[in-house]
Amino acid sequence: MAIARDIKLKNCQVYDENGDPIYGTLEGKMVLKVEYGDTNRLQKGKIQTVNDWHVEVTLKITATNAALKYYVVEQLTQGKTPVLPFLIGETLDKEAGNSERVRISNIVLNPEEITLWEAKADGNDHATYDLKGMSIDKPDYLDELPTYIE
Repeated sequence: MAIARDIKLKNCQVYDENGDPIYGTLEGKMVLKVEYGDTNRLQKGKIQTVNDWHVEVTLKITATNAALKYYVVEQLTQGKTPVLPFLIGETLDKEAGNSERVRISNIVLNPEEITLWEAKADGNDHATYDLKGMSIDKPDYLDELPTYIE
């Protein structure tokens, strides 16, 4: 067991179909979404059971390296659905050197809109864009954090 620490959300890396990294991912988030349905049990009455689930993925990408944006725009304008082979996200405990790495595969991107270009009068904002998608593949924990004690 390890002592409870301040754990940082760090590194998010997206990979192409060849396993090569697509650089420029600033932030990422994976959320397990679950849909429940009612089931009637003879002795227990009505209970809720899992009907369906998926992993929702949100990425904030820097425009400095826009290869991912170009890929998505190219696929969408050809009437194709862009798919990312996999993404690895990392949570890091810098003090103890522990990390948790989770991989999600076959991310189907479904952005409703993508900012192709934007300019602002003050010019102080960083050029970024957001992409959203989902996967029905089970998350794969490559590394897990230890059990912490208070």
